[in-house]
Amino acid sequence: MTSSTLKKWLPGLLFLSTQLVNTLYELTQDTRTLSWAPHTTQVFYRIEAFQNGAALGKQAVEARYGIAQTQWEAHAPGNLRRLIASVEAQLPGGPDSVRIAYRRNGAPERTYLWKARL
Repeated sequence: MTSSTLKKWLPGLLFLSTQLVNTLYELTQDTRTLSWAPHTTQVFYRIEAFQNGAALGKQAVEARYGIAQTQWEAHAPGNLRRLIASVEAQLPGGPDSVRIAYRRNGAPERTYLWKARL
């Protein structure tokens, strides 16, 4: 390759290799951020929030977190955990605990439990 040809192709090759490295990195993590990686994770989840041992209603849960109480999510379960933690850190008067039951790509169900600090 000549110097002028290399200068012409270098930006594209750098961009492509950066995206490839980021895609491989994202596939090993529980999030999807800037990568163009396909959504290789499908998470079916159910969010339950509890105040003094009593479950909050569907509308209360959906209004507080801005997502459906039970739904398929095209991203990783880490996104749901971070959503719950950030909402509870910002909004006052929240529930005592929040439980997310989820299945990743049809695997056995797992549970994440968030508890309020007393």
